Amino acid sequence: MNKLLLKNTSQLSLSEQEKYNRELYLTLSELIRQAKYNQSTQEKFYNLELYFLQSTSLHTLFNRLLEDLVDKLNLAAVELHLVDHNNEIQRLIKDIYGDLDYNNLIYCRNSNSIEELYHKKYSIGLSQDPTLLNSLFKHTNKKVYSVAMLPLVRNKQLIGSLHLGSHNKERFVPGLATSFLQHLRSIIGICIENAVTQEQFKLLSLVDLLTRTKNRRYFIQSLTKEIARATRSGEAISCLFLDLDNFKNVNDTHGHLTGDRALQAVADCIMPMLRQSDVLARFGGEEFTIMLPNTNQQHAEEIAERIRLEVSRLIIADDHHQEFGITLSIGISTWVPNQKSPITFEEAQNYLISKADEGVYIAKEQGRNCVKIAPK
Repeated sequence: MNKLLLKNTSQLSLSEQEKYNRELYLTLSELIRQAKYNQSTQEKFYNLELYFLQSTSLHTLFNRLLEDLVDKLNLAAVELHLVDHNNEIQRLIKDIYGDLDYNNLIYCRNSNSIEELYHKKYSIGLSQDPTLLNSLFKHTNKKVYSVAMLPLVRNKQLIGSLHLGSHNKERFVPGLATSFLQHLRSIIGICIENAVTQEQFKLLSLVDLLTRTKNRRYFIQSLTKEIARATRSGEAISCLFLDLDNFKNVNDTHGHLTGDRALQAVADCIMPMLRQSDVLARFGGEEFTIMLPNTNQQHAEEIAERIRLEVSRLIIADDHHQEFGITLSIGISTWVPNQKSPITFEEAQNYLISKADEGVYIAKEQGRNCVKIAPK
């Protein structure tokens, strides 16, 4: 190309000059096209990087990684293997969101299985090996013909592996330039680390760390949102208030650490009995609350009685192996939106909380270990 540009045209014939000019025009056009393509590609990569960096939660990040990335990079499939020692990340997600169901997100208790993919070198792997491809992407029926495997490393520790599967056999082949993939894996590693840290801070503000139930703040926020939804749908909402009977005696007789274990045992007993849409929260001290969306009074009574019975069967041991049981007094309130006589969200919230609390006091006065509904 340089010879073409530096060529002395003064000695050329007219036809040769025209030919030279056409060649020069084509060369310059190709350079401009390539420059525009490079700029477009750079902008695309920059926007993709920004897209991930703007993820403010693990939920958002997982959606963008495991679902959106397929379209953005024209892939057949994506999967993420995440090192999760002691199930810490899974518990973190469950405490905040419940279950996030991604069949292309694989949790690993340690990094051994991931290290085997890279032979402990932590460098990007490009492959068309059918045996390797068959061991990956088990979550999808789409045919994958080549893969880019990106080891995710933070502070010299392997935290996961991102696999990009292509339907093009020639897309990810050994020898391919990997500068973009190198940069992408660094960004994804940072994003995962930051998202986990942010979720941990979020957990402190929304979850009771002793019982791993939601806290009072989260309950009130959720109740307000559910009241708004119920107002639109016309569905009933019920609320349960649960108070551990004679809990002061538990602390005085068996010690506060045993009292804490009793609270944990009650929470662990209740949680499997609820739907994902229900919200169990520690309201304060020995009192729990449960929000039951789309639940009428009769159904709420059935749920409350089932909870009361199961908790009454618990056997708790103190540090001296002395065993004791625990019971609950439960109050119920139910609110059904009334289009003819509408009330504000705050009034509905206050009604549900105050009536359920009133039901607890009635249960206490009538002997404890029972379920009661306060009169309207």
